Amino acid sequence: MSLSKVLSLALILAVARASPVLNNPSPVLRRDPPAPSTYPLGEACDHEWQYLNFNPDDDTDKAHLELLHYVICSREIRMMSILGQISAKDVLAPYKRYFPESDEEDDFQTHVKDVLGLIAGTSSPDELIGTVVGTFVVDNLDFAADDSNEADCNDEGTLAYTLTDRLDSREKIHFCDPSWTRGKADDVDCASLDPFPSTKMDSFSRIALHEMLHYSSVGPETSLAQQIIDVKNEDGEPAYDPPRVHGLIDPEQDENPAMPEINADSYAWMSLDAGISFKCMRDWGNSDWASFFSQNPPPYEAAE
Repeated sequence: MSLSKVLSLALILAVARASPVLNNPSPVLRRDPPAPSTYPLGEACDHEWQYLNFNPDDDTDKAHLELLHYVICSREIRMMSILGQISAKDVLAPYKRYFPESDEEDDFQTHVKDVLGLIAGTSSPDELIGTVVGTFVVDNLDFAADDSNEADCNDEGTLAYTLTDRLDSREKIHFCDPSWTRGKADDVDCASLDPFPSTKMDSFSRIALHEMLHYSSVGPETSLAQQIIDVKNEDGEPAYDPPRVHGLIDPEQDENPAMPEINADSYAWMSLDAGISFKCMRDWGNSDWASFFSQNPPPYEAAE
């Protein structure tokens, strides 16, 4: 059973009850940058992001466009975000693997709910994604490649980036080639997963959600009131993937509770964890979805 189908009105109602980067590419290459467009292969869905520099007659570009369209219009990212909200509200296992519980000084749970709520949108069952997503632009051109001061797809391990292109003054997302190898969350084989969250469950939606969270119109526009970035573990490497994200709150590793709420991968992996947990438990006829993963991620290997 697909993630988008099993999540229906029950999840929407559950949320309804809940309390309330810079770049200077060479202008010589592109003197007249085009404007973003709606979905080039057909009718766009409500609040779907905008597209730039895709060729709809190219088979590779077409496949990428179809995947970008799917993760928004099938509600895959929305449902992951909703389940992340529920996990934060009820302090469920997916939340506790990546974020600290709120205390008298910091309301971490409210910040997480607000950020993911902005992406998910309202509690209306007809909503496909939050209105803010309709302002996001996906640029098929590696526009940061001309600026040695910014991360781009030539950097080893980079899956995507979100930056402001000075050529057209637009904040945009670009997905690097390795990101397109990730499949749909709906297609994850539950039986092949470890008893703890790992990259075996990774999906394109997780990467897309991570990049959405970097937008300046997300973190600063919620109760968090801060830009969501890529923070680093104690060894100086970015807190990417479940072991490193979990390490931020693990008392035997980094134990830095102030960091997860400004770390994009903390939100993205928590939401994917919740989404995969829900999908897999429902596929197996079990309603206790938050208990799907019985273990926390193993400790990360510190960089030398």
